[in-house]
Amino acid sequence: MSCPDLAAQLHALADRLDALEPGQVIGALEALKFAVWTSATNHAPAPAASRALSVEDVVARTGMSKDWLYREARKGRLPFARRIGRRVTWDEGGVTRWLERRR
Repeated sequence: MSCPDLAAQLHALADRLDALEPGQVIGALEALKFAVWTSATNHAPAPAASRALSVEDVVARTGMSKDWLYREARKGRLPFARRIGRRVTWDEGGVTRWLERRR
């Protein structure tokens, strides 16, 4: 998505703010964020049915230590790490894509 397209969509959303609930506004912004991210990084969306891995599985697949994985996940540097509150989950499809890009 180009910047003029994004700007036009943000202006359209701003024009409708009075008619939308806060959750609808957040959802629309998240959808725009996702569209910008996928077009900017040329990544296809992750498959919907991707399995969650244990940290031990991620350690075995990546060769990285648990401490390193948790530290990088806290900093937001691992695209396959998903934070749910204080808990971190590990997306199998994301781990596979991350390892392929690192080769």
